[in-house]
Amino acid sequence: MTEINKTNLRLIDTTALLVFLGVMRHRKATLVAQEMGLTQPAVSHALKRLRMIYGDPLFLRRAHGLEPTARAQELEPQVQDIVNSLSSTLANVEAFDPANAHHTFRIAAFDYEQTGIIQEMISLVRQSTPNIRFQVFPQYNEEAITALDRGQIDLAIGYFRDLFDRIEPENAQLLYQDIYVAVGRKDHPIFTKSLTLDEYADADHLLVSPYGASRSMVDDALHLRSLRRSIKVAVPSLLSAISIVERSDLIVTLPSRVARSLQNRFEISYGTVPNEIVGFDIFSVGHNRNQNSPAINWLVNELKTIAAKV
Repeated sequence: MTEINKTNLRLIDTTALLVFLGVMRHRKATLVAQEMGLTQPAVSHALKRLRMIYGDPLFLRRAHGLEPTARAQELEPQVQDIVNSLSSTLANVEAFDPANAHHTFRIAAFDYEQTGIIQEMISLVRQSTPNIRFQVFPQYNEEAITALDRGQIDLAIGYFRDLFDRIEPENAQLLYQDIYVAVGRKDHPIFTKSLTLDEYADADHLLVSPYGASRSMVDDALHLRSLRRSIKVAVPSLLSAISIVERSDLIVTLPSRVARSLQNRFEISYGTVPNEIVGFDIFSVGHNRNQNSPAINWLVNELKTIAAKV
């Protein structure tokens, strides 16, 4: 694009284009002014600007009104297309049609949510939406929120402890509330009675953490009572954790929804942990850029519906 064209382009505004189309339709500047709620001088000024930009009179004065030149007649369909395109950006966004949509959702979630709600969602969605794809990334907490801020994912799912100062309230949707349970092999003696906090802390623990041993809300609850659990093994994934636990005397602390979903697939049992270890909330977190996205809003609603069923 030449510098001359760039300058001319900056001189065009939607009012001038609407004036042009109005004059093409009515052939009288007074009628255009009335229709658009403009003054007669404002209409004249818009036409003057268009004449200068296009280097053509555009409209010739005749006894019956304004007669468009050949150049104006050539421009009319192009200007109409421009106005139509602009109008479409202001129209209500169409609802997301999952049955016919070709869309990829990028979701960040830890193993727990991947095994639980995401597994359930994909199983259900795939039955009626064959062209929807999912990319799930093993990110959680601060890593997931950072990926969201950078536009690398569309949605983060998980427990975002101490991170709500980085999340706009309207972008966070509560999916469900859960509690922790202790999981071990089926014949583990730890499940023969209710555990006290001291007994729970003294047990041999396995920790699921992709970054090695780290503190969680469980450890915080113990710390408040001057206790510390004995972590013997730390593994990066849930699958490896369950494989070890079902063949050892170790126990692993997991969300109850995860434990229920795994109980029938592995030789494991689970029991309640002491009441001092409180429950937690799982949220879906989006970004301001997607607040008006029909696809993301549909996905969040699906997640909330699935979460409510369990």
